[in-house]
Amino acid sequence: MLTVILLSSALISFLTISATYKPQAKYKNGMLFAVTLPPHALEYPEIEAVRASFGKRYARYSIWMIACLVPFVFMYNLVFYQVLYFFIWFFLFFFLMGVPFRRAFRETLALKREHEWFVGEKKVILGDLRTARLKNQRSAPLWLYIIPFAMGAALLLVGLRKDTQLVGVLSGGIVITGLFLLISVLSRRTKAKVYSENSEVNLALNQARRRALSYLWILLAVVENIHFLLIYLLLANTNEAMEGFWITLIVLATLVPVGLLVYVYRRIQKQEEEVLSQDGKVIRTDDDEYWANGITYHNPYDKSVFVTKRVGIGDTVNTATVAGKIMVWGSVGLLAVVVLGVSLMMILSELNPPVLSIKPDREVEISYPLYSFDFHLSEVEQLDLVEHMPTGSRTNGEATEQHARGYFHLKGIGKARLYVYRENPPYIRIKLKDTYVFYNEKDPLRTKELFGQLQEQLGR
Repeated sequence: MLTVILLSSALISFLTISATYKPQAKYKNGMLFAVTLPPHALEYPEIEAVRASFGKRYARYSIWMIACLVPFVFMYNLVFYQVLYFFIWFFLFFFLMGVPFRRAFRETLALKREHEWFVGEKKVILGDLRTARLKNQRSAPLWLYIIPFAMGAALLLVGLRKDTQLVGVLSGGIVITGLFLLISVLSRRTKAKVYSENSEVNLALNQARRRALSYLWILLAVVENIHFLLIYLLLANTNEAMEGFWITLIVLATLVPVGLLVYVYRRIQKQEEEVLSQDGKVIRTDDDEYWANGITYHNPYDKSVFVTKRVGIGDTVNTATVAGKIMVWGSVGLLAVVVLGVSLMMILSELNPPVLSIKPDREVEISYPLYSFDFHLSEVEQLDLVEHMPTGSRTNGEATEQHARGYFHLKGIGKARLYVYRENPPYIRIKLKDTYVFYNEKDPLRTKELFGQLQEQLGR
């Protein structure tokens, strides 16, 4: 299952990267490879050579990255190494697949400078006072965020009442709603975009754009709260046969915000093209110098936090602003913490399996770097050695094809702590007041020895 999920992520990544970079080889909206060019520049053979080189490089990098996935598939029995390999492949993929575009951008920009193919006014940020004054007139009211916040709070209360182990997951709805609220607030402070010499056109297009995006952020907050609800239903599910259904539903739910983003931004773009095609007073500014590799925008003369991307859809941040720097470096730092944290947990899990020991004071301790647990033998209500384990779902722990460790919810039992090697009976089952504990060793004989020691301590 893990292999299938990760391969699906790789496929989605390929499709996303292709949809982002390959269209850049076509001249659209006055740009080629994110470089502003006049139409007559396309007649030069040097430009056609850049296009051809981009296509060959992109195909070559794609073949190499697909070939690098082959070892990953054959590592399905080595979960730790497989996931670590995928992490490395994933980061290399996003870096290397951008190389053909970045090189095409530099080559096109060099040709532009050589032939002086400048469009409009160079390095100028134009403003329209009337547009700037009226740009937020029709944005969605912020009080509408009460809806997703209420959904997130309700989901969190369910977690607090039914299963505190899931509080961390269920609080995600409130967190992501707060994030979208922050984006909404920052978007309202963004300077209006000047499309034309006609103030009415500028006003209409800015209002339409901001209205669409302000409602989009609210809708995405609602959708993500529903997504967290589905995750909760998966974790609380005790029917193993339904697990595939819930996973499929969650994956499909992941595609909904992507579809909404694409739809809204495409609609905004189409609306702009239709209005400007009839206007005849379009203003084009030449600010290629502020686009590093055609992707990152760094303009100290522009106080806008968000600007429209040249590559792909949506907005990007102006890294010359304080807010932009915080967002970029904060995201990098958070990503580094998550990746390093997950990698560290996997290394600790692989090198330090759970160990059950009985202390002289009849205290039982299960040592494990991530989910250690201890209890007194006087708390044991029932002790058994069983050949089969009930099915269930993970609530907070590790679940691979080889082992299950951490907090689980088992069918017919409820809450349980698992420290087991899968499909490797027997299992020690310990019933406590509020939970069950399942434990076994990789060596079945060692499991039986531990069970005998527990029986002896209990006087049974």
